[in-house]
Formats: sequence, structure tokens, C-alpha cells
Amino acid sequence: MSSALAAYNPSICLLVDVDAAVLTMSNVTYHVSSLSGGIKISPYEEPKEDFVYVATLGGTIDKDYPKLTSGYAFEFGDQSAAERILKAHPNLGISYKIKSICKKDSLEITSDDRRDLFSYIIERIKYRPMSSELLRIVVTHGTDTMIETAMYIKNSLSEEDRARVVIAFTGATKPERFVDSDASFNVGCAVAATSCCKPGSVVICMNGNVIPAKQCARVESTGRFVKRVIY
Repeated sequence: MSSALAAYNPSICLLVDVDAAVLTMSNVTYHVSSLSGGIKISPYEEPKEDFVYVATLGGTIDKDYPKLTSGYAFEFGDQSAAERILKAHPNLGISYKIKSICKKDSLEITSDDRRDLFSYIIERIKYRPMSSELLRIVVTHGTDTMIETAMYIKNSLSEEDRARVVIAFTGATKPERFVDSDASFNVGCAVAATSCCKPGSVVICMNGNVIPAKQCARVESTGRFVKRVIY
């Protein structure tokens, strides 16, 4: 293709022979592709970033220092941990939108809260055209009942709806505000999981593992999430 480009503009003849390339002329970037009858030069557009929806339900990950000087217990702040984590990494290859479903300890999560989460997910699924890319959703949640909520969502979605989405649940064993918290690691793991898990997956992302919700269990003595064997 370089010879054809040289005929088009001798100043860019240093391009190697490839089927497609990106070049800049006069500070304008173009996409160049070879065709059977010659070459095609068109303005270059950056690929659209993948989009991730993040639903937050409180839990340890979102606990913040008390605002009152007389306060002694952690409380939920105005900004979620997921938002702070994602904002701290401006070079992410994704765009995202965060929705607060509730701000509760996971032992206080109710059936209504789970229905609200399900409604939010269904709205995202129905809003997107059938031909669009796979929907990616991350849910931050307290660790005590995370598996229960994940299974509720998995069982509530129809096979057709579930096939259009990947949902990753995550949380933290220490508040994100703590220097030694696992929050940032877990959120990153969950975001990545939504890009590589197969359609229809509902997974738990904790302790460095991505585990299907149906196969996930928590070890009482250590608090770790593990994959259990189903016979």
C-alpha cells in the first residue's frame, strides 16, 4: 500500500505495506485502508470505549469515617468507594455510570432492596438494542449476603435477558478508606471480569478469584470466598 500512498502524497511514502494504517498529515489523523481498486483515506475516529454500569448497595467497602466529632462508628458517605476508585484511574479504557441502590450493611439488605437492584438491571437490559454489545454490570455489596443477592439476580433473570449481560459482584473486607483495604483490587477485578466472562455469567469477584455465583461459598473461619464442587 505504501506505493499507492506515495502516489497520493509522496510525503507519506515511508509507511510499510500493510492492509490498514493510521497516519497524520497536517495535524489531522486519518485511517487508511487498502481496497481492490486502490486506497481509501477517511478521518480517523477513536474506537468507542466500553461502558460499565456500577450499582452500589453499601457494605464494608463503602464505610466512611464519621462526620461528627462525637461519632465513633463508621457510616456511609456521599460518594461510593467504586466512584473514588474509578476516578483515581483516569486512563481507564472504559466509561462508567454509578447508581446507588441503597446504603446498608449486607445483613440489613431486604427483599425490596434486591428487587430494586433487579429492576435497575432489567431497565439497563431493555434499554439497549438487541444488536448492541454485551451489557457489563458491576455490583458492590457487603460480603455477608453477597452470594445470596447474586443468586437472587441470577435466578430472577430470564435466560434471554441473562444472555445479554455479565454481572460481577464484589465488595471488601475493609473499608476503601483504609490504606490496606482490598477494595481497589476487588473492584478492578470485577470490572475486568465483565469484559471476559461469557454472556449470562453472574460471578463473585473476591480474594483474587472470579467464581460463578452458583458455585461460590464463603469459608466461615477465614471469610474467604471459594469455589465449591457441585456433584
